[in-house]
Amino acid sequence: MLSPMGHTQLIAEFALGTPFDGLSGQVVSISKDMMLNAAAVALAGAAQPEALALTRFAQEMGGNGKCTIVGMGLRTSPVYAALANGTMVHLLDFDDEVVDRGIHLSSAVFPVVMALGEMNGYAGKDVLTAFAVGCEVASKLAGLVGPGLATNGLGVAAAIGATMAAGRLLGLDQEEMENALGIACGSGGWSRADLVFPSRPLQHGRAAMNGTMAVLLARRTFGRFESSRQGIEAPGGFLDCYIDPDSAPSIPDPEALLSQLGNPFDVVQPGVTIKPYPCESAGHTTIDAVLQLVQQYRIDPGEVRSARVTVSPATLQAMVYPCPQSGREARFSLTYLTAAALLYGAPLIEQFTDSAVQDPRVRELMARVTVDAPMKSTSESSPLASQASTVTLDMVDGRQLGHRVDVPRGHPELPLDQDDLEAKFLYCSRYILPPDHIEGAVEQFRDLENVRDITGLASILGG
Repeated sequence: MLSPMGHTQLIAEFALGTPFDGLSGQVVSISKDMMLNAAAVALAGAAQPEALALTRFAQEMGGNGKCTIVGMGLRTSPVYAALANGTMVHLLDFDDEVVDRGIHLSSAVFPVVMALGEMNGYAGKDVLTAFAVGCEVASKLAGLVGPGLATNGLGVAAAIGATMAAGRLLGLDQEEMENALGIACGSGGWSRADLVFPSRPLQHGRAAMNGTMAVLLARRTFGRFESSRQGIEAPGGFLDCYIDPDSAPSIPDPEALLSQLGNPFDVVQPGVTIKPYPCESAGHTTIDAVLQLVQQYRIDPGEVRSARVTVSPATLQAMVYPCPQSGREARFSLTYLTAAALLYGAPLIEQFTDSAVQDPRVRELMARVTVDAPMKSTSESSPLASQASTVTLDMVDGRQLGHRVDVPRGHPELPLDQDDLEAKFLYCSRYILPPDHIEGAVEQFRDLENVRDITGLASILGG
């Protein structure tokens, strides 16, 4: 049995006590893929106007320092670098996501370890280890959050993961780590009211910023800044706030789940999806089904009389814009994703602009798409329980063509390979980095455990 303060103590001990040699080859490989992907999508995010606004904000606040803002050629403090880079990682909804957890890990953890690693000239092995343990803590805590409180709880779980990564990297002691964790437990959660606004990815950046700030305050360098050292299990702590009593039978026992920290790592099981498309993951099986039909039958969009998409109620609950008017709304629209995949092929960043969504050809195709969700299955236990999609096309020549996809590309059962990931990095960074820097960044991420000082890598990402 755990001691009365065991949950918080256990998490801190895990974060501090897991050596690089304790990470399996699979954990190391997946973590490097996640970091490469996070860098890629942050570079793509840097081309958006919101990234410039954040950079100006950091400058205005006097955030001078040694930490790179990705794609901006500027450095700031670790706190503001974490905020800006965490926001950019999630800005285009192109980052990773843990299967059945609903949490995006890299947007909170990657910016923290890169900022602190650059500031202190840490070795790639240390940065990689901190990233892996921070992601593991965040994901395990996400597994405890009840569906009714998921939005708030996932944001705090992400901040705690960022905190544990930062504390591990800076070499906090056990007491400092527990204090930092307690500070992070007071972080604000995430709001779905901001679903299609830039303030939504800002929430991810705040999780990274809050984790960085929690560790810097808890470290005795600035004096003694204390918090509850039972932030997880104390009355009114994380578990009290974010375990939904109505969902208690469907979520794991906290003691049982936290005792499995690192055994296995969640990036291995249940695994992490790295997205091939910059949109809500619940729509990816629909995209894949359309692309398969187009490839198999060489379909011309003009030959499609109508298209019917059949998904689970959980998918329909996530894809909330049947008639999107903007690029941001289109990321959550099955009608748009179906039409865009028919017209353009695999939808990428260019397909999620306001002008692309208002293209008359897309609007006309969208009018031919209907979406149907059958009665909720009794086996469906969460909004992420089923992402299967069946797309049926009625053709003008009388044919009816259909295809079902159960597992989307990028899912752990159908992962992107190394060529896919490198192509994604090239695509995302092509307007920011020169070709030799792109190649150099990919090589360093691939060999991260042998990089003696990540300052050079961070500098490359600055553009």
